[in-house]
Amino acid sequence: MGCHVVIDDSGTTVTRDGHLRGIDIDMVDLSDLVPTLAVVAPFAHTPTRISGVGFIRSKESDRIGDLCRELRAAGISATELDDGLVVEPGMPHPAVLGTHHDHRLAMAFGLLGLAVDGIDVVDPDVVSKSWPGYWEMLAHLAERA
Repeated sequence: MGCHVVIDDSGTTVTRDGHLRGIDIDMVDLSDLVPTLAVVAPFAHTPTRISGVGFIRSKESDRIGDLCRELRAAGISATELDDGLVVEPGMPHPAVLGTHHDHRLAMAFGLLGLAVDGIDVVDPDVVSKSWPGYWEMLAHLAERA
């Protein structure tokens, strides 16, 4: 997508390396990251196509359908595919985004809120399933930005 990634003993550092570019990616082995990539994708200059993840429709939520609906609520063009989705470039606007009782959607929408003022995540405590300290960590990141 145009990022420079360094992985070392202290962690992973991702820095911008020019303009963000959309990608065409089969995420069958990275399916938990689909919501995260989908909320980053609108900031790219070209579309992002995610495939190979039709099975995530039966996780805590219909992760493809619910993700697309919530992205559209924030003004982003997101199209469902049988096995994934396509997210078009665009600037999200403030919105109330439902988590559909899905911790990964909640975390992704929280990340979107770092870039867009006025993103309100419904049922934010659903993240406690996998990361109880998520909102505190996100607040710390916001302070550093």
